[in-house]
Amino acid sequence: MVPDSAPMSGEAGFATSEAITALCEQPRFPRAIRATASGLSSMHHGRHLLNWLMDDRGRMLLGYLAIYLHATRDPRDSSSGLTPTRIKALCTEFDVCSPGRAGAMLSLMRFSGYLTPDIDIIDRRQRRLVATDKLYALLRSRLKLHYTAMAPLFADGEAMLAALDDKIVDGALVAAMVKRYRAGFRLVSAAPELGLFGERNGGMLILASLIAAGQEDDTVPPSRPVPISIAALARRFAVSRPHVLKLIREAEERGFLERPGPDLRVVVLKPALIDATQRFFAASYLFLADSMREAMAVSERRRKAG
Repeated sequence: MVPDSAPMSGEAGFATSEAITALCEQPRFPRAIRATASGLSSMHHGRHLLNWLMDDRGRMLLGYLAIYLHATRDPRDSSSGLTPTRIKALCTEFDVCSPGRAGAMLSLMRFSGYLTPDIDIIDRRQRRLVATDKLYALLRSRLKLHYTAMAPLFADGEAMLAALDDKIVDGALVAAMVKRYRAGFRLVSAAPELGLFGERNGGMLILASLIAAGQEDDTVPPSRPVPISIAALARRFAVSRPHVLKLIREAEERGFLERPGPDLRVVVLKPALIDATQRFFAASYLFLADSMREAMAVSERRRKAG
């Protein structure tokens, strides 16, 4: 049983290089990566606003931070919860994005129905927002994709997946994730090379598409040539063709991709990118597993306490 104030296991406890290597060597690990990559690519197809909110690291984290602040609000304290000031402070603390960009994303999330003003707040000057069911559903669908893919890798994987249907876990899970970020954990630490993709609009989704394009009998990520269409990727993830082309060319310059022919219709993922991608997914799964275990224990404690 883990109390609400229990010390975090720490990065050394769940995402060591040994733990990452062991997960990468599991026979089911390639299938998990393929399922995650295919799911992410399909989830964002043709949904331009969703792409804008969720495609890169900053936009994804902001959604989780919004739910975290909403779930940890104190009804007696008008300054607590999800306010523009507090989420901008968190974005600065975690180096997610600038305060200005955080404000712009909050406005778009309100316009799109992911956030709404708190009508019960007494002090209107606080401008507190609340996360809507629409935002919860969006993030839960993304989490379900990850936990479904990774469940076969862990002895308690099915229990983690089942816990996602228990709404009491939502707040505890996001709190556990934020707790690990506050303690210094960063997914990018396991694979800093992927910053090229993670800090670009649609970058990780483009990488996911390349992974998903591999043949069933190939390695994961694929080591054989995979087809690529600059126009299709740009259209699918709501970015420009020059943006996609620049990303692919920079990846090629850094030794992550290779064009086996003169035209850009086929690319090969180089060992450096394959290795970084595997480390990134392994660290992601370990992070989600450790967070969920704490969330499940905390939620059980609260449930028993009534």
